[in-house]
Amino acid sequence: MVSILEELEGLFPAAATESVHDIRLDAISPDPLQPRKEIDPSELDELALSIESTGVLTPILLRPDADNPGSYVIVTGERRYHASLRARRTSIPAIIREVEPGLRLALQLIENVQRSGLRPMETAQGVAALLSSTPGLNQAGAAKLLGKSQAWISQHLAMLDFAGPTREALAEDLLQSPETARRFDQLPSDDKRELLEKARTAGAPITRTAVTSAQAVSSSPAPAKKTGRPPKAKLIPLPPVTAAQLARLFEALGMGPVPKSQPEIWQLVLSRLTP
Repeated sequence: MVSILEELEGLFPAAATESVHDIRLDAISPDPLQPRKEIDPSELDELALSIESTGVLTPILLRPDADNPGSYVIVTGERRYHASLRARRTSIPAIIREVEPGLRLALQLIENVQRSGLRPMETAQGVAALLSSTPGLNQAGAAKLLGKSQAWISQHLAMLDFAGPTREALAEDLLQSPETARRFDQLPSDDKRELLEKARTAGAPITRTAVTSAQAVSSSPAPAKKTGRPPKAKLIPLPPVTAAQLARLFEALGMGPVPKSQPEIWQLVLSRLTP
């Protein structure tokens, strides 16, 4: 049985030798199963300016739309498609090819991860869908496929188990790395809510520094409760004097015999020195 990795290796050389067609944009539609759900408008604006001046240099990959003869669905190149619309182009260079569902998702993940990063939750959902839809593909194979480490795959998949404020922050793109999300999820519920509301108000993601600071505060020991008892007296080191010198000092001050314990000695000395 041919593995998905072998199929992908065979796909690109074949695609490189296939004819490039000029396809009207109104005959093309995005793939509804595409892992990326949103595209940064500023990225599209920059790409549209480039397309206005130089055109689309790399063809997009399309598959025939089985439900609409003469129409096509995007396999890869959705950003170039949307940017071409913004640049008021009427057509786009494309390679047309039948691509199996598992390969489509793998190609889309590769393109998004390597060219323009997905949101962490989009990546997690895409990797999970790839694993579930591709028989025989495990985490190690997915890591090789995407050019990532197996730890990277595991960290993203772990995010699918997060709930409550952590899930909300990921959905709103306010947690932008698996490690920050993991640390955030370990915070007390009140701390998570507070950081989430601050991020929403500021319109900026929750940083790892903010999470680390909250962890430090939540893990610091609580101040000791006051018991109402007087503080324990501290012993003051006795100056290095001999017993004879101390006896003469007490005799000169008219303090009588020298006590045997250090606290009694200092109590007598301080009583004479304090007005």
